[in-house]
Amino acid sequence: MICDFPIPSGDETGALTGTAPRSLRICIINPRFNPSVWSNDYAIDIYGGPARCNMVTGCLATLAGLVDPRHHVRIIDENVEDIDYEALRGYDVIGVTGMIVQRWHMYRILEALRGTGARVIAGGPLVTCDEAAFEGRCDVVFHGEADTTWPSYLEDLAAGRPTLTRYVQSERTDMSKVPKPRLDLIRSDRYRVASVQFSRGCPFQCEFCDIIVMFGRVPRVKTPEQVIAELQDVVEAGFRQCFLVDDNFIGNKREAKKLLRAIVAWQKTLRRPLHLSTEASINLADDAEMLQLMREACFDRVFVGIETPNLASLKETRKTQNLKGDSLVAKVQRIREAGLIVTAGFIVGFDEDTPAIFEAQYQFIHDSGIAMATIGILAPLPTTPLYDRLEAAGRLYPDDPECAFFPKQMTREQLKAGHRGLIERVFAPDAFFERTFRSLRQSPGYNAVRQKRYRSAAGTWAAIARTRIWTRLLRAIATKGYWSLVPAYRRAWRANRALGSAAMPPAEFQSLCLVHWHIYCISRGPQDSVYLEQKLPELRAA
Repeated sequence: MICDFPIPSGDETGALTGTAPRSLRICIINPRFNPSVWSNDYAIDIYGGPARCNMVTGCLATLAGLVDPRHHVRIIDENVEDIDYEALRGYDVIGVTGMIVQRWHMYRILEALRGTGARVIAGGPLVTCDEAAFEGRCDVVFHGEADTTWPSYLEDLAAGRPTLTRYVQSERTDMSKVPKPRLDLIRSDRYRVASVQFSRGCPFQCEFCDIIVMFGRVPRVKTPEQVIAELQDVVEAGFRQCFLVDDNFIGNKREAKKLLRAIVAWQKTLRRPLHLSTEASINLADDAEMLQLMREACFDRVFVGIETPNLASLKETRKTQNLKGDSLVAKVQRIREAGLIVTAGFIVGFDEDTPAIFEAQYQFIHDSGIAMATIGILAPLPTTPLYDRLEAAGRLYPDDPECAFFPKQMTREQLKAGHRGLIERVFAPDAFFERTFRSLRQSPGYNAVRQKRYRSAAGTWAAIARTRIWTRLLRAIATKGYWSLVPAYRRAWRANRALGSAAMPPAEFQSLCLVHWHIYCISRGPQDSVYLEQKLPELRAA
């Protein structure tokens, strides 16, 4: 551990007299996320029901699992419930964790926690990459992983021993010793998808990525027994979908295959399978055994970081794994043929990118048949090699969260305008559905797996439910004024039926329309960064 200076606990007499450590009241808070491609907010509104958020933020249950059971722990996720600050006045410790995209919401919460009388703690990726921003905002910060420092701090506080203002683990976490997350504290009915972590770290060295800075290049993994126990909790909590939130699921291929074999056996014990998804590097396409095991383990989809079809940009950013072997389009097709839906991330604004990159990106996404694509402007995250390089060159522009640097071969305005135009083109309804249906036509292997997994909901009640969802969607379209979507969805239905045996059943097609509806709203509304820029004065004032 590394510290700045100790803080008296306020109960040091317990340590001196030998009395038992007291039980603490602890609250862990996750700030709100702004709407994004992956948040699914607009679709969740249409589905109805108690769900308020797409996916569980796994760090909440993980942090709670690290706490000694004698303490009282409460979890608050601002994405599914409001924070009652008055009710928090009786707590001893309030921890706030957050990612970079939650920055201003995290600041707002920390400001509101002043005067509660609790020790206010800040941690998570945002603190790790920009610790200086939290000076004066909280009592204690946790830098990097906190699997040993967090419980150690709580025990020192409970025992009346002096605590520190800053904690840093001296060694990386041994994942095989991490306690099981407290999923029982999560309001599971408020989410559609659970999350489980198998590993931390990635063996590659992409210049823009902060994962290897935080977690290292040697992936550390949980045992299959740990993961299966967590997945069992997911099933018992009522979830039917779970995302493995690894930085790169196949970063340690040997251990990933060992886990997959265990999941295959475990899935056979269930009445109905738990549908899984994850993130992996594109070299997944070159490992036929891994693909087969993922298919048998009931993985439905995988997110891959393609970033760009510009080979010079891939070389520039040291994404060498995307340069090996055959073409990226061929790799995407191989993954799809194995029975997995491919979603992907793309970036514009590399030094090797000219204004021609926007057309090249559109054409690649079209040719590869990737329906779900996230497209972002290159972001120089603090602590990354990219940030250091641009800072040394005087090319950072921190006042603009949408484009925080000066591009090399176009202006900032060109980059932002090209990015917005690309997103609108990619998620125009006809382009979106054409990509989806073409990928079905070209992937008999995927269709064979898909038709086994997805059965059309049958019966009167299922038909009534679908009718209600269509009604809500039409009302939402009317509210937004996006009337062109109605004939677009009709055209898409006719195109779907023309696929014959590969056609989506009504329930699956409806789900696809809701996916598009959400993305379309995001692409036509303010992007996360633009939203933040517009909200900065209000958030700073708060």
